[in-house]
Amino acid sequence: MSHPPAHEAAPHRQAPHHRVSSDEPRRAHSKRATGLPDERLTALLEAGGGVIHAPELSTSDKRRVLRWHGLGHLTRLMRGLYITPRADTATVVRAVARAYPDAIFVGETAAWLNGQITTPPTRITAAHRGRSHRFTRFRLIHRQVPDDHWREVHGIRRTTAAMAAVDVAATRGAELIDALMRATRHPVETLDQISSALRSTPGRIGNPVRRRLVQRTTTWPWSEMERLLHDLFDHAGITGWTANAPLQVGTQTIHPDARFDKERLVVEADGFAFHSDRSTFVRDRRRQNLLTLAGWRVLRFTWDDLTSRPAQVVAEVHAALAM
Repeated sequence: MSHPPAHEAAPHRQAPHHRVSSDEPRRAHSKRATGLPDERLTALLEAGGGVIHAPELSTSDKRRVLRWHGLGHLTRLMRGLYITPRADTATVVRAVARAYPDAIFVGETAAWLNGQITTPPTRITAAHRGRSHRFTRFRLIHRQVPDDHWREVHGIRRTTAAMAAVDVAATRGAELIDALMRATRHPVETLDQISSALRSTPGRIGNPVRRRLVQRTTTWPWSEMERLLHDLFDHAGITGWTANAPLQVGTQTIHPDARFDKERLVVEADGFAFHSDRSTFVRDRRRQNLLTLAGWRVLRFTWDDLTSRPAQVVAEVHAALAM
């Protein structure tokens, strides 16, 4: 029986490796080593609208969340509540609502959710019946909001526009109150809602300011400057006027800032912020021409007139009324 020479030993055949099975562990290890997020994190964020609420997860997913947080893929808003580091304000709102379903967003947060202001607040504020807590991107305050002064939209509770306007009046003035009065077709009903919102929250810090601004709203001002004009009339004892009441002039309906029907006198307040754009400037001049042609006299005053020369303004109004 012959044997192959020693230098010609039979070749050893190795079983071929399965390429997929060898590469997959390598890719998984590479993700863990480099800290890249995996598909499970993406799936959890998508399912939660950008929010991960750990108490709702399985034990294995909770461990993953802790690892992702340690790698910097997640930011912890509070214990058990996670979002991505670059999450926007809307995501923070959803996160708070997820953790506190009974919470009602208030103040500037509610105003932003209602579309009353465009700039999101730097810190989200929500009211609930529990204790107050302060976190980096939101705070919870102990406050009970009456049922008729909040609403729920897409699972997010927020105060009504009237309550939000009253809430922020202590810091922002009557800006949002005036915006509501300008936009409404039912001013008496809107004013009732604003007054009710104030009455429903007695004893709050800032209420003296809120009360003064709401009381001034009863004369129907539509801007800060008109409020100043109305205050000036009151201090000077000037009566017999109405504000922003509709006046039919030909085919157009005009809402003069202040109107004395008996004397056929209109007083207009040209505030910088409210009367600054070109289209408004042109519209105001056309409106003045219509009033003049219809037999109305028109006095116009600027912010500087009312703040720097109030006595002259009063004297000119008195003189016009006496003519």
